[in-house]
Parts: sequence; C-alpha cells; structure tokens
Amino acid sequence: MQCRSRVQRNQRRECAAATCRRKACAKLRPPVAPHTNDPLAAHRWALVVAHPGHELRAFHFLERSRPLVAVLTDGSGSLGVSRLNHTTRVLQEAGATRSVVYGRFTDREAYARLMARSATSFVEAAGALARSFEDHRITAVIADTAEGYNPMHDVCRAIAAAAVRMCPRRQPLLFEVDLVGHPDGQGAGIRLRLDDDAFDRKLGVVRRYGVLAAEAQSAFDLHGVEAFRTEFFRRSGATVLSPEDHVPHYERVGNERVRQGRYASALRYGEHVRPVLATLQAVRTAKPHALTFDPLY
Repeated sequence: MQCRSRVQRNQRRECAAATCRRKACAKLRPPVAPHTNDPLAAHRWALVVAHPGHELRAFHFLERSRPLVAVLTDGSGSLGVSRLNHTTRVLQEAGATRSVVYGRFTDREAYARLMARSATSFVEAAGALARSFEDHRITAVIADTAEGYNPMHDVCRAIAAAAVRMCPRRQPLLFEVDLVGHPDGQGAGIRLRLDDDAFDRKLGVVRRYGVLAAEAQSAFDLHGVEAFRTEFFRRSGATVLSPEDHVPHYERVGNERVRQGRYASALRYGEHVRPVLATLQAVRTAKPHALTFDPLY
C-alpha cells in the first residue's frame, strides 16, 4: 500500500509539473489578435531554414501561424558552438512546433558533405521533412531563398522543394523568404505589415538573440530598421540552376580567404554545390523504401 501511495503521489507531482510547464509556455506566447482576411489562415504552415536565427526574419509569421519549424544545421560555424538553444527559446515564445529535422547537421558536417559532393544525407533530410509535412497535414511551406550568399541557404531551398515534391497525397505550396535582400522583396506572395506592438515584439526577440547581434546590426544598417516592419514571402517558381561557371558570393569570399592563407581550399559552385543541387532537384517522389529520381541529363 505504501508503494502504491508513493507511486500515486509521484504521478500527481508529475501531472502538476506538466500543467505548470503548459501554463508557462502559454504565458510566453504573445497575444496575437485575429486578423481580418488573414492570408495565413487558409493553410497549415511549415518553415524550413538552414541555420538557427533565420526565423527572426519571419517572427511575426511565427507568432501568427505557429508553424512546424525545421532547422537544418545547429549554427555552430567554424567555432563549433551551437546556437540552436537560442532558436528553441524563440519558437517557444512564438508557440511554434519543432520539426524532427532540427539541427540535423553541424555546420562542419554540412560543409564536408558539400565538399565531397555527397547529396545522400540532404536527400534523406528531404524525405524526413516530407514525412513530417504529411504527419502534420502541412499545406504551405516557407524556406530560405537561394541567393548565392551561403551554400547551405541554397541547399535549404532545394531540400524544401524536394520535400514538397515528395509528399504523396498533396503537395504543399512553396514560398521563400529573403535573408540578404530587402525584407520587402519583389514578386507575388504574402506581405505582412507589422503594427507597433508586433514590431516591438519582433525587435525584442532580435535583441535577446545576442549571438546574432552583429549580423542583426549589419542588416539594420543596410536596409534600415523600419524595413523589417514588413515580412514578405515570395511564391516560389520553377528552379533553373545557374551554369557551372557561375561564381556566387560565397565562392568569391572563399577564393579570397584562400589567397589570404585563411582557407586551404574553397567551396566552388560548379565543382561542389551544383551537383548536390542537381541531385536534389531530380528527386520527385518518395516511396516506402526507395526514392524516385528524374534523369539529370
């Protein structure tokens, strides 16, 4: 009897602790008023980003749609220090849900796979995302735009597009968010205009994400703080890969660092990144034990 009583007390204690955790999370979530003719309301959303911190560009979207969020890398960079815990707090504050694909690679692992022109793990990540989209009945996805600034941003866009194509029942719509370009970008899509309260919440979250303070300030200096009052999600179209001799920003930076003696070698678009993107672009559907590819050539 004493043993049963002790078990019952422990169960009550665990139940009370779980209730407290739910209440704490509820307090963190900002009270977002309903919007008339809300363009987000028609869908169940997912956000797919390459690195922790990219979600800051879409924080109001996070708190309004409370999406499923996938983060490909842990943001550890060359120093090997993950910043994933900072993003976890942001998602908790916004009431978003973490995907099964969350810090799947360290930055060094992702870089090494690109240098080896190995697409296998990226295709597997796309398959895991597709299954999570199905499980959560996702109907629309936002991913990083391929801007040629960082290779993993471009790979992220390709992984998200592959995951959408791999959904067997209904393919979600695909949107993209610029990370380097102006927040109020060009093209057709969804624009969210933040009121003063929403903008204050967004800036507060950015300030608390201390490890990205320098990057945030650079973005504010480039575009102006007020520019980030708008969140724009462009409807994605068909992807056409740049030719092999294309030299994106990250390759130019890498070449310069090789000349400075800081890098032994540079990641090159034509040699390393394009083959991975082409493989991801060729993925069409996922079957229980096999992937279906279109021919590359």
